[in-house]
Amino acid sequence: MDVQITDIETYIIESPSTPWVLLRVETDAGVHGIGEGTVHGKARSVATAVENMRDHFIGAAPFDTERLWQTMYRDEWFAQNLINTSVISAVDIACWDIKGKILDVPLYELLGGKVHEELRTYANGWCDMHRCSPEEFAAGAADVIADGYDALKFDPFGTSWQRMTRAQMNHAIEIIRAVREAVGPSIDLFLEGHGRFTPGTAVEIADKTEDFDLSWFEEPTPPDNLDTLRQVAATSTVPIATGERAMAKFGFRDILSQTDVDVIQPDLANAGGITEGKKIAALAEAEHVSIAPHNPQSPLMTAVYAHIDSTLPNFMIQEVFEDYSVDWRHDLFDTPVVIEDGFLQIPNGPGIGVDLNPDVVAEHELDDGDSIRTIHHFEGGWEEEIR
Repeated sequence: MDVQITDIETYIIESPSTPWVLLRVETDAGVHGIGEGTVHGKARSVATAVENMRDHFIGAAPFDTERLWQTMYRDEWFAQNLINTSVISAVDIACWDIKGKILDVPLYELLGGKVHEELRTYANGWCDMHRCSPEEFAAGAADVIADGYDALKFDPFGTSWQRMTRAQMNHAIEIIRAVREAVGPSIDLFLEGHGRFTPGTAVEIADKTEDFDLSWFEEPTPPDNLDTLRQVAATSTVPIATGERAMAKFGFRDILSQTDVDVIQPDLANAGGITEGKKIAALAEAEHVSIAPHNPQSPLMTAVYAHIDSTLPNFMIQEVFEDYSVDWRHDLFDTPVVIEDGFLQIPNGPGIGVDLNPDVVAEHELDDGDSIRTIHHFEGGWEEEIR
């Protein structure tokens, strides 16, 4: 179809953890698409890179997603770079949105049709950095279950790095114990590691949590050395999940070939968008590894994942923050993302099925002079109380 991209606009939107980076891609057909390339702590870097890469987009055909993806990746000398792949992700998502709108079909139909009618989710964001006691964690977890979820994720490790003191280790284990006792045996608990630990410490944690029937231990070791992850995956009594900081199919090929992880977690706002996401999922499917996409971004990515997840045979569960974020999150788009009893509803409108609400964008968009606050996982925490 003879359609060309004519312009692209970037919005940096304030949010509690790190600003969201949203794109609006215009075409000469009068149809636009929206995409997201949110990067933790690097919002303005992405926005600048979009401007630097305009020559790749302007005049390109949004229907030629494979060609455009290859151009954006191949022609950037440092191709497998977080900022580069995040720009690629945002543009790619917007192009798929344009295709769906022009053809008047939902995105999932363009991706092969639904394999799943129901998409199970797990809650994140319910446990803020100010919680420190086992009792506070337990109360928060009970509230999540009361909200209709049967799965949740949390990080009980404060600002720990590499190793923990015995007191810190015991405190973290007591938090996990309290959460399990609060929610009962039928709830999935996902333990977040944020890439903190040495292999030995990670395995010790796995051993000490065996009685709590955890569904996975996420990013137990730093993502810069797959040998350490391999050691943990081979030894841990808890299933291992990882991948939020891997870029493109190449990063996941290495994870899947060099380790025995149980679940991969691509972040498709960073790893290459929809075009690359289907390929990453296929690599995992061939290894009988499940996929549970990472998703700390805006509701746009939640809507995008609803479409993608429904088409993936190896989809496991979807991370969501929808009920534990700023209230205006639900107003940022014209069609709210819906989660009912812990299940993500799949939009049925053309393309992604949601569009930006310009009034809310204007209210929460950051200007060049505005300061940007990003939460860092090694700032302050409960460890000061127990040292």
